[in-house]
Amino acid sequence: MYKKLSRKKHIREDGWLSELVSMNYDDEPFNCVHSYLVSIEADKTRAKHYHNKKEEWLCICSGKIELILEDITTNKRKTLILNSNSENYDIIYIPPGVAHAVKNISGNKASAVIFSKPPEDTDDTFGYEF
Repeated sequence: MYKKLSRKKHIREDGWLSELVSMNYDDEPFNCVHSYLVSIEADKTRAKHYHNKKEEWLCICSGKIELILEDITTNKRKTLILNSNSENYDIIYIPPGVAHAVKNISGNKASAVIFSKPPEDTDDTFGYEF
């Protein structure tokens, strides 16, 4: 009648992260992309990193966040505000080589879903200070 997908919740002081559907699991028909839900505590910033191979698509679920993007080769920077109460809904593509940070500016918890390919690889995650 249904299939339950259980995932570990990775809790930190700045929020939590849990994988959703992924090619890392037997998640038919969703085994072609990796996805996870990120919770961000009020006034906290998460991510602050870049990838050389991984592509990501970020979409806000709740709250209001400031998404900071910086090309690591040109240092060109762009800041976007994503608000779950906005009239339009945007999904932001983050290509390899673009550092990103997500700051919660809503005063309450915020959350976002990230879709990626390939899945998380700790050898392809590089810290970046803005």
